[in-house]
Amino acid sequence: MDLTKKPFYLDAAQLKWVANTIATMSLEEKIRQLFVIAAGDAKDKTLQEVAEFEAGGVMLRPLKEADVRKVNTYLMTHSKIPPFLAANLETGSNGLIEENTNIGHEMLIAATGNVDNAYEFGKFCMGEAALAGASMSFAPIIDINYNWENPITNIRSFGDNPELVSAMGQAYVRGAQEAGGAVTIKHFPGDGVDGRDHHVVKSVNSLPFPEWMRTFGKVYRDNIDNGATGVMVGHISLPDYFQEDKEVGLRDVPASLNPALIQDLLRGELGFNGLVMTDASLMVGFGSQGKRRDLLPRAIAAGNDMFLFTKNLEEDYQFMVAGFREGIITEERLDDAMQRILGLKARLHLDARLERKTTLDSEITSKQLAKKVADEGVTLVKDTQHLLPIHSSEQQKIGIISLGNELDVFDILEQGASGIMKLALKFQKRKKKSHEAFGEILTGRGYQVSFIDHSQIKVMMESVKESIAEFTSKYDLIIYFVKKDTMSNQTNLRVEFKSLAGFDAPWFIHEIPTMLISVANPYHEYDFADVMTIINGYSPTDEVLQAIVDKLEGKTPFRGVSPVSMDFYTN
Repeated sequence: MDLTKKPFYLDAAQLKWVANTIATMSLEEKIRQLFVIAAGDAKDKTLQEVAEFEAGGVMLRPLKEADVRKVNTYLMTHSKIPPFLAANLETGSNGLIEENTNIGHEMLIAATGNVDNAYEFGKFCMGEAALAGASMSFAPIIDINYNWENPITNIRSFGDNPELVSAMGQAYVRGAQEAGGAVTIKHFPGDGVDGRDHHVVKSVNSLPFPEWMRTFGKVYRDNIDNGATGVMVGHISLPDYFQEDKEVGLRDVPASLNPALIQDLLRGELGFNGLVMTDASLMVGFGSQGKRRDLLPRAIAAGNDMFLFTKNLEEDYQFMVAGFREGIITEERLDDAMQRILGLKARLHLDARLERKTTLDSEITSKQLAKKVADEGVTLVKDTQHLLPIHSSEQQKIGIISLGNELDVFDILEQGASGIMKLALKFQKRKKKSHEAFGEILTGRGYQVSFIDHSQIKVMMESVKESIAEFTSKYDLIIYFVKKDTMSNQTNLRVEFKSLAGFDAPWFIHEIPTMLISVANPYHEYDFADVMTIINGYSPTDEVLQAIVDKLEGKTPFRGVSPVSMDFYTN
């Protein structure tokens, strides 16, 4: 390993810090550096527990900016070796800082077709987070969404075109690393081929290996050559890599536990010299492969330098120590991991602690970028009925049927709450749901908006008995507003209609002009094949909602080009 070369580029002083630090570390300190642990708040007790463990990295869920700064300051001043401060910066720095801008999903960026947008995207994702103390982005996602039924990749990806995915990924990497942070391109060896989510089951990249090399392999090689500092390895197997001359026993082992895929393919054939870490070790795709006491040291022995998250912190630590004592992790492998962990910390100037300076130079703000990508990315899939543009003088009465996963934490609590709890929840500040915000924009433009909800049986039965004349007199236009967003542990992204009799399905498209607007999953044409006007927004941001209404009224043209193909269901 040469830490003076890509992606570390360390100078003599930094090399000396790495060498001296490793030389003075105890076995226990080295093993703690393998851990990336999660912290869910900035309470003093949490900070004390995290700092006392001395993990190599800490991953934060979104907090207020003041709390992020508090966490960073505490860890920097109470840690012998400063940890990476990481977050899922997939849609903006809002992945770390609650009040910051949600710029949009990667697929929205890709729909603009403008690589410069991806560069600015990466710069703001990492740059704004770095100003509060973050040093690592668990992004970009460079999976190729070949399987439209994949429930976890979808809009989190740059699409299904390897060339576009590669270019957009490289641009994000440049922007993020120029902003002073590290990235972990993910999820090697590539999600998006299987229709399953490795949060709940080991998934498989089933491509023939030559095809994998032309697609996923090229995307990874391009991003590695571009200087990506880290790779996150998924709980995804790549069986066709294993031919007769390779160890058959590893054929179905996910990459996170597979030394051939990490050491031979990723490091050897693709030439990656940077930091390798597992995806979350709490995922079923990892945990289902054996006993946890065996899996944790196996992950490091396989070639990962760090692993994500713990179940029981002290127990997991003992599992890792036992793995070293039993020879599963060799001293050479442990020191190899230390070189890369500390080498990246030196590159990020974490050795300088609070003296580390970060800046964010851009001619625009993240809010302006969100507006720009919304305008350039919103896509008109089809309008074969020539419905557009609409106007409040002609389509005065609009009915909105909202479908998808709009249920939020307050809805969930309310379902099981009663009495004082329900009263208290009414006073909680809650973010407006996207279909409500969309309706308000239309109302502000002079439309009369009503929401059609058949989830209540009584309402549904009354609608069934309604005459066509009564029904058509109530609406000039019906809009299906669908937000079926990706989330962990979700097994599909298909639309589910609320009516028991399917009465809210589009049976009326020849009675009343009807359109579909999706602000997440772009594949809903499959379930709305006969709807003649379809718009994809890819992200439920305020900027996307405004852009959609502007384009509905013809105030701005549709500029987006779909980054995914819909040919899958017509062939």
